[in-house]
Amino acid sequence: MSKKVAIVGAGISGLSCAYFLSEKNYNITVFAKDFSPNITSNRAAAFWFPYHIRNDKRGINWCRHSYNFYEELSKDANTGISMKQLIKVLRDGVVEEEPVWIEFMPPGACKIIPQDELPPGVFKTYEVLVPLIETQLFLPYLQNILLDRNVVFKQKAINNFNELSSFDVIINCSALGARELCNDKTVIPVRGQIALIETDTSRPVYLDNEMPLYLVPRKDAMIVGGTYEENVFEEKTEPATIERILNIAYKTFPELKQQKVIGSWAGLRPYRNEVRVEHEAGTNIIHNYGHGGSGFTLAFGCAEEVLRLTENIK
Repeated sequence: MSKKVAIVGAGISGLSCAYFLSEKNYNITVFAKDFSPNITSNRAAAFWFPYHIRNDKRGINWCRHSYNFYEELSKDANTGISMKQLIKVLRDGVVEEEPVWIEFMPPGACKIIPQDELPPGVFKTYEVLVPLIETQLFLPYLQNILLDRNVVFKQKAINNFNELSSFDVIINCSALGARELCNDKTVIPVRGQIALIETDTSRPVYLDNEMPLYLVPRKDAMIVGGTYEENVFEEKTEPATIERILNIAYKTFPELKQQKVIGSWAGLRPYRNEVRVEHEAGTNIIHNYGHGGSGFTLAFGCAEEVLRLTENIK
């Protein structure tokens, strides 16, 4: 008889764990207070990039495994995943980042743009081929696969692991919910506010941490971001902040002024100084939370680790 597995949380971390475990015929139930599209994962500017993880070398394998997974799925247009050019800019006076994030890149995925092609004020520019995960397409695609594999989804907030005592294994992908569920106050919200404008899918993903500015040309809208606000618990946008984000974008790319503003979002990234992926000693609980702004980048690599830990629980 297959093990009964409870997964707490239906964001990308929970769904990726359900994906790999369901390939092994575990009896899986996913518990969450909300499901896609009413979750933070839907609002992610989900392009693959090692953000919030660069000081944790475990993330190198996790990131690369996820990259390979998305690259394979990009061959199917129904997944909402495509391989996209990303332009990463470093401005004059910035401390060289190269030893930090370059090592997370798959071999051959990154090249440096020649110096004579750079605009004024730019010290170095990288061109990287990355997966772009259009969450509005990929999350429903993933959930449909899980439903076909008989994964059960229950809309229920879990406040104590004792509520899941009938399960053989509990996988905790509760993100910010771990603050209460695990009494782990080291996981904090980092609010991100973004604007949405009419899209232009011919553009690359653009990333400039110093402005700060990022552009993500999805099919439904172009995401213009964004903010990084630690310990802000309100998941709402502020008009003045959205205006400031747009003005930064217009300063860098004046042609974007021609594209209509169609909305704004805010989401709370679940940041922890170190991502928690471990089997809690003496229990049947496996933790998988604290991915910060690298949720999609890490998801399937961490889920492979969770599968290994699950198989080791007797």
